[in-house]
Amino acid sequence: MALPTSMKALILKSPGNGAIENTPVPQVLPGSVIVQVLHVLVYPVTPDVFHGTTANPNMTLPYPLVFGSPAIGRVAAIGPDTTAFKPGQLVLVDSNLRARDDPNVSAVWGAFDGFDETTKRFVKETWRDGAWAEYVRAPLESTWALNEDKLIGKLGLKTEDLLHLGLLPVLYSGLRKTDVKAGETVLIAPATGVFSGGCVAVARAMGANVIAGGRSEESLNALKARFPGIQTVKLTGEPSDVAAIQSFGKIDAFVDVGPSASTSATYLNTAMLSVRKGGRICLLGARGDATLPIPYLAMMFNDITIRGSCMFEAEHVRGLIRMAETGILKLSGEGGFEVLASYPFDKYAEALERGREISAGQIVVVNI
Repeated sequence: MALPTSMKALILKSPGNGAIENTPVPQVLPGSVIVQVLHVLVYPVTPDVFHGTTANPNMTLPYPLVFGSPAIGRVAAIGPDTTAFKPGQLVLVDSNLRARDDPNVSAVWGAFDGFDETTKRFVKETWRDGAWAEYVRAPLESTWALNEDKLIGKLGLKTEDLLHLGLLPVLYSGLRKTDVKAGETVLIAPATGVFSGGCVAVARAMGANVIAGGRSEESLNALKARFPGIQTVKLTGEPSDVAAIQSFGKIDAFVDVGPSASTSATYLNTAMLSVRKGGRICLLGARGDATLPIPYLAMMFNDITIRGSCMFEAEHVRGLIRMAETGILKLSGEGGFEVLASYPFDKYAEALERGREISAGQIVVVNI
């Protein structure tokens, strides 16, 4: 079908200085498709990215630009080298922007343009414009076909429910890289936030026994109500936490999902020390610690594997989508997920503020 010549888009000219304006519809190029956007995702960091108030001063954007991603939409036009997509197809557009010829060049599309000049130039000159628009030019590597018959027809999901898939690949990737297996016991902490709540949901769908750790009993009880069957442990930061965690049995893996605000929090030490001999630790959060607060000999004598995990690879998105399409990962209330609120495009400012109120398993949606 023929594309219109102009569209509405949220143009961000500088931190916090954004407005919906008319702008030309992007043209399809090799290596891309044009997606007509249905929904875009708001989660707690989105308003900080918009206003330029993220904790990391290196998270910059090449203004002016069309704001944000991820998105759910339909293919509107295909490039000359496209083989797997067709117009009208329902798709997910993810936020992992990566160069085809260099795995070291990657950025979080719509959130920040990388840490080196090569990546910043890659974003600025080719992929500066995100998905908060009626149409977006999306890289083939960031666009994923969704089985509408299964997800919408058979499972009864709404298209906006599928936006959870824009958030979860980061968490699934960390669990996969840590080699979490069905039947293993995984400690996730602090577990009452949006990312950590998603990690709980994905780990459960993978067949793991989940122990959720946190400081607030009230928040842990709310998490347990959202995800029945998980176990919870209150973390005080005291040495006694190790015994409290290990009272649930051998801990095969610990996944840290601590936000930047948890930097220097003492739970990290006790959680790492609770892992069994031969166990694994995944650093998946955003803490700003310069060093890890762990005894060298304890890690060495117990054969502990420690690894970091940032973003995800294609295999992780494919695997997560398969889990959703088969119903193993339930993107509805049954699986602990919820669309907290849904806003029209012209109410984007209200949606951004509502995003600050999100808790585990929730998202806010903007309908384009």
